[in-house]
Amino acid sequence: MKSKPTVSVIIPAFNEEERIQGTLRSVKRLDRVDELIVVDDGSRDRTAAIAGRYADQVVRLGKHRGKGAALAEGIRHARGDILLFLDADLEEHAKLSGSLLEPILKGEADMTIARFPAPIRKGGFGLVKGLARSGVRRLTGKTIHATLSGQRALRREVISRLSYFPIGFGIELGLTVQALRAGFRVQEVPLPMRHRETGRDLRGFLHRGKQFVAILRTLLRLWRQPV
Repeated sequence: MKSKPTVSVIIPAFNEEERIQGTLRSVKRLDRVDELIVVDDGSRDRTAAIAGRYADQVVRLGKHRGKGAALAEGIRHARGDILLFLDADLEEHAKLSGSLLEPILKGEADMTIARFPAPIRKGGFGLVKGLARSGVRRLTGKTIHATLSGQRALRREVISRLSYFPIGFGIELGLTVQALRAGFRVQEVPLPMRHRETGRDLRGFLHRGKQFVAILRTLLRLWRQPV
């Protein structure tokens, strides 16, 4: 008899000591999770120590290398047939991520992406999200609204078909475009999830500026890829 697919949760974390405990507690309440891995991306706080109380593995990077690099390291350590990527700052909303697994377990999708509700407060002006969304449409002919969502599940086979794995903020865009180009079924799942939102202050604009540059670089790299 064919065994049930196993699920590995991978959470990249950078200086998340204030929120990661709530996130991990919520993940531990999920029924279908077989393995929980936290990748500490060079944090300078107690992120790794707190994660060690809950995670099956805590992978520590010697320096801050970026979200994509942290996810890649987590994938190398994961054993699951299905990989569930979650951000470290979801706290209690992480318990909703089980809904991302269902379409894959039922054979209805190869990758699922959480689509969040509209933000509570205004952040940027939509330039980063707009660039990513239009880039996916131009490169694949498909419209994905939550292109940059870090909450997603996918079959391991999707990873094996990637030829490019962005190391920074472009990781979600890279996953989405390459999965669609390879013919995998990508499904968005609306979920009432929230995490930390950046505002219209200097810190928020600097963060979105870094995102914009990373997304643009990723799009240029994907544009040059043979299809």
